[in-house]
Amino acid sequence: MTTQSSATAMLERYTARIPDSVLQARVARIRAALLEQGIDALVAFASPRMLGSRTRTAGYVQYLAGYAAKPTPSTVVLTASGPAAILTFGAHETREFGVRAGWFGEVIQTGEQRLHPAAAAKFLAQAGIAAGSRIGLVGTEELTHAAFAGVEQELGGFETVAAEDVLDRLRLTRTPEEVEMFRISARISDAMVAAAFAESTRPGASGPSIVAEIEHTGRLLGADLANCWLSVGEEPPTTYFEFMELPAEVTDRDRVQMGTTTSYEGYFGQCLRMGVRGTPSAELVKYSEILLNIQDAALAAMRPGEPLHRVIDVIEDMYAEHAPFTRETDPFRFQSCHGLGLSYVEPGMARDLNPLRDKSLDSDGVLIEPGMVIEVHPNFTVPGLGCIVAGDMALVTADGAEWITESPRGIWQL
Repeated sequence: MTTQSSATAMLERYTARIPDSVLQARVARIRAALLEQGIDALVAFASPRMLGSRTRTAGYVQYLAGYAAKPTPSTVVLTASGPAAILTFGAHETREFGVRAGWFGEVIQTGEQRLHPAAAAKFLAQAGIAAGSRIGLVGTEELTHAAFAGVEQELGGFETVAAEDVLDRLRLTRTPEEVEMFRISARISDAMVAAAFAESTRPGASGPSIVAEIEHTGRLLGADLANCWLSVGEEPPTTYFEFMELPAEVTDRDRVQMGTTTSYEGYFGQCLRMGVRGTPSAELVKYSEILLNIQDAALAAMRPGEPLHRVIDVIEDMYAEHAPFTRETDPFRFQSCHGLGLSYVEPGMARDLNPLRDKSLDSDGVLIEPGMVIEVHPNFTVPGLGCIVAGDMALVTADGAEWITESPRGIWQL
């Protein structure tokens, strides 16, 4: 158990970013992959980055251009052997992309209201991409019906193919500079946890005041996005996201548990912790240790060259041994692990870390490699305790894996 003794010492705001030279080398690899697949150009549509874990598509634009707009959609066009462009709505995001992604290509403010399909078609024509050429589309699953109709109309003269898989595989191989972004995201998540528990000890603290402290701390330290879920009570049954769901006062009988989520330069991080005012029960201590054992078993399974699906299989086997409910009967159980990347759930790792996956496809699954980051947050319901949780970021290294969230694990005594 960990005792929270003082308020969080504020760190300096992080300002690191991936050098343009690393991003340019990434684009060269993407172009080589497009040529290998016989794709003449790529058009990637993105929802706003401010949607956080609710969007996959912002991660594709961040991967291509090294930046994604926070409040508005955007589109990236990348030809396999020629020019590239970023298509934007208004002046503010045009300026931002110019500052952060001017190295990538032309930044064009289109004025269109349906994710720029006409402007994309015009740019492709100007780049010499002839009608009938093979165009890879990315991000169409998040388009509105009207926007998708515009894409079909404006790009109907090309042979279009879904191209997410091309980028998903490339995104799994990380450079040292990308790993550093994850480490910063982890440190910010740790600081958010410490700030939350420090606030939890303050007389008069409330659920909303804890959430506000969590989000304030993350943004102050430089996170693009900093949010959380929070549960406060003697037997927290679920995860809560809105002020209206949280208590007006934290009492001496309460357990405070949370999941902090960050994004730094687009790279997601997360940390889940439980804290108790007073002395935790022997039952809670017992189950907290079980959660840590599940985490450590999953960490031990993360060895380069091994099938990724073994990580979730280890967790599920230990659930079967220790969890009071099955997955189907548990009153509240969320996913126990997922890949982190430029999306909250890294798409190239999602199938293999799904406990309900089609296991007949495992022979063609993803193999673990250094630089992968996996959030391991086992959780399940225990009668008399409610939902119990733990969560940490694991980084795969050359000879195994290590935790990169450094917030003390186990129950915090508040």
